[in-house]
Amino acid sequence: MGTKMTKLSSPSQNNNKALILLPLYIYPSPDAWTPLLLAANRHPTLQFLVVVNPSNGPGEGDRPDENYVRVLQQLRDVENVKLVGYVYCSYGKREQGEMRRDVERYKVWGCEKRGCGVDIKGIFFDEAPADGGHVGYMAEAAGEVRSALGEEAVVVYNPGVFPDQGYWGKGDYVVVFENVAREWWGGYVRENVKKLPKELRERSVVIAHSCQGDEKERILADVRRERWGAHFLTEEGGYESWDGGWGGYVGEADEEWDGEEEGGCC
Repeated sequence: MGTKMTKLSSPSQNNNKALILLPLYIYPSPDAWTPLLLAANRHPTLQFLVVVNPSNGPGEGDRPDENYVRVLQQLRDVENVKLVGYVYCSYGKREQGEMRRDVERYKVWGCEKRGCGVDIKGIFFDEAPADGGHVGYMAEAAGEVRSALGEEAVVVYNPGVFPDQGYWGKGDYVVVFENVAREWWGGYVRENVKKLPKELRERSVVIAHSCQGDEKERILADVRRERWGAHFLTEEGGYESWDGGWGGYVGEADEEWDGEEEGGCC
């Protein structure tokens, strides 16, 4: 639809692995982000797309507080980590000008004098709408991102549900599932998985929280079999703390996919 979309390779091109899209909403007190730094260094061929969110967005100033600056500068040179900024959409009700100002603030972070010298490589649009009537609204938002951050900027929409397929026209990734893990096997998801073309599934994201028992392993197996583009799976009920299985989860995610795509994930 006219906009270049080569920011991140699809799983089939990305060492045959889905990337981890990490909503890193943990405040960066000393050592709070160490699990990410350790994981990225231990698994250099696994890609991490990391959403930073200091204050329901970038905050009001030209740079985040010094705790953020410290860890962002640590992550800046980690080759398999790409930092994207959080911007909310209020499900299509937020003014474009307000979202544009958030994007511009993230852009300033890359300035050594005014900001903190850390380039934000894209935007994660949370509370994105899902209906066909807002495809143009989100396309305009994506255009603002690429105007500010460059044509290679990554744009992620998060409606949290399966949206109108027009949203993949300008977005690089679309979060089609953000829910408690047990809902992954519900009828709504199963029916929509069947309707989603393979080429869009490779640019789609699965976020499952409150994983219990073997739910994390089972969903990750589905992600592999169905060739989903990205995922984040956690035992926690939110994204403000690390779950005890983080290291094992990353290790499992770093395994290569074998063979051809199989049938459904039911």
